[in-house]
Amino acid sequence: MPNYVLLLSYVGTRFHGWQVQPNLRTVQGVLTESLERLFQQEIKLTGCCRTDSGVHALEYVANFQAQKSFEPSVLLKALNSTLPPDVGVKRVWVQEGFNARFHTKGKVYLYRILNTHARDPFLEPFCWRIPHRLDHQRMLSALELFVGLHNFSGFSKREEDKNPFIRVEEVSLRRQEELLEFRIRARNFLRYMVRRIVGCLVYVGLGRLEKEDVQRYLTAQESCPYTAKAQGLTLEKVLL
Repeated sequence: MPNYVLLLSYVGTRFHGWQVQPNLRTVQGVLTESLERLFQQEIKLTGCCRTDSGVHALEYVANFQAQKSFEPSVLLKALNSTLPPDVGVKRVWVQEGFNARFHTKGKVYLYRILNTHARDPFLEPFCWRIPHRLDHQRMLSALELFVGLHNFSGFSKREEDKNPFIRVEEVSLRRQEELLEFRIRARNFLRYMVRRIVGCLVYVGLGRLEKEDVQRYLTAQESCPYTAKAQGLTLEKVLL
């Protein structure tokens, strides 16, 4: 059977995350429904990771097998004609043996903060608006602590089957006037990890946390109690 790979994107505002949940609208559920209508069979769709309710994806990779064969260009058009406007397929290809969960080489997450009292309805669905002034230099100083191999159990939801040690390969924080963009790259992430790192950095920027507090969270002596809002988080890139 052909193994189809999909590169897609979605606006997470009206989705309860990627993974199928009973009686809730999810990306996996919506996409599976469209695929099953096209292929006229049950489809088991594998995604590269979970995303939480309200989180967006500029790039997301999924794969599935089916008995029926479609040319990738034909399947791309057919899927995009049936999917709702808040999810779309960018590319389709066939790659035998590829598993979206296990064969991706890394991910890049983007978190946007709008640091202003002003309202911008075009940006706010994709940002966490914080009206209080954030000290960019304090945040940059704390940022370097996250690079390398650390126990991120203090920044995540406890999951017994997950190794809490994650190697963060790169982090950056850029400010363009009122817009702050935080990026982080690693092979894999724990649940809530990025949002809690950002929440921690925001409290550093507000002067309510010191670098020593961040170091305690990174050694799992304490759990970080600050979780950034889901709407500001975007899975920006999946490394294949």
